[in-house]
Amino acid sequence: MNQAVILAGGSGTRLKEITGYLPKPLVNVNKKPLLGYIIDSCRKYNFRKITLLLSYQSNLIVEFCENSEYDDIEFEYLIEDSPRGTGGALIDALKSLDERFVVIYADTYFEINFSSFIDFHDKNNADASIFIHPNDHPMDSDLVEIDDQQRIIKIHPYPHDNNWRSNLVNAAVYIFQKNTLLNVNIAKEKFDIAKDIFPNIIKSNRVYGYISTEYIKDVGTPRRLSKVEKDIQSGKVNILNKANSRRAIFLDRDGVINREIGHLSNINNFQLLKGVSEAISLINQSGYLAVIVTNQPVIARGELSIEGLNEIHRKMETLLGIDGAYLDRIYFCPHHPEQGFDGEIEVLKINCFCRKPDIGMLEEAKKDLNIEFTDSWLIGDSERDIIAASKAHLKSILVRKNGLDYAVMRDIKPTYQKDNLLDAVKFILKN
Repeated sequence: MNQAVILAGGSGTRLKEITGYLPKPLVNVNKKPLLGYIIDSCRKYNFRKITLLLSYQSNLIVEFCENSEYDDIEFEYLIEDSPRGTGGALIDALKSLDERFVVIYADTYFEINFSSFIDFHDKNNADASIFIHPNDHPMDSDLVEIDDQQRIIKIHPYPHDNNWRSNLVNAAVYIFQKNTLLNVNIAKEKFDIAKDIFPNIIKSNRVYGYISTEYIKDVGTPRRLSKVEKDIQSGKVNILNKANSRRAIFLDRDGVINREIGHLSNINNFQLLKGVSEAISLINQSGYLAVIVTNQPVIARGELSIEGLNEIHRKMETLLGIDGAYLDRIYFCPHHPEQGFDGEIEVLKINCFCRKPDIGMLEEAKKDLNIEFTDSWLIGDSERDIIAASKAHLKSILVRKNGLDYAVMRDIKPTYQKDNLLDAVKFILKN
């Protein structure tokens, strides 16, 4: 893939107090224009042909590109006479585009591995792929619904309804096959890629969502711009790049995240414990990944379906999202070796490698997210959690359960012990 299309026509109304007359792509992020970071990333991943779709103060953007040291980049500038929206601008540009290309919004700062994104697109023989991720403000973001093959079912624009939704946000980086867009016919003068084009093309069942935990944020407001600058300065941006080994705080679910009531199978009984949202938000801010690894024997016992479990997890993600927190990934084991339950699922009644105290879920997360175990932690409330942490060479914290002291264990002891998740996370980040 050789071509990147950068949507750079915005005026940046919400940033006027900072940019003045400058177009939004030229806002300084730590004294460097945002567009410079985007072009540098394109060069890093060998996009040598960059097509910029321009409108407001286009001459300043052209001047920036031509006067910078980008001799190895072939720039093309397509300037609108009147704004047609992101969708209209893209469709109007089709004659200048390659058979496949990446689309980037110029109000976004990111540090992502485009090679992995492209490989995902090619592996699925996709018509289009959307970069999706969890974020700390899902309630004012477009949420993407996918199936178990990561095909996109629907995009839910904000404001949202009262249904529980997974925290999978459209990060506004796309890969398109040109042929997919040739027959798009939208009867509006001005239209949007996410709101208008994608609903038109997802009917093909070949539009996919690429889930990533890498750093990507829009800088559309002074507050978000300030946050991005701080994240760059702290090193968080580079820490989260999938090309680098990353660190995680693995979390058990029942008794750590939510109130434990035995084998949870009724969504109405799911309640976040006090301080959990704050704890996970602190993890999010730190650069650690927040990853749940949970045994769910209720599936094998026939007490809850996979879809029922997914709905409980959607509730969990929604409640956390309301509080500005998110989980980077959720892994669960559906197996249970003991038999004799009414309605049990025979094929799941096995001794597996994923059920804690074994480490299959941890190993899967390590592979998926490029996690370095020696820099990571596991917080749990049972001996199974602590044994799993020991097997994987993770540092561990045992959360005291029902006020009891579990420091003395039969097989192995935790590295530390704390009263609850919030105390545990504060301890990790302080030390």
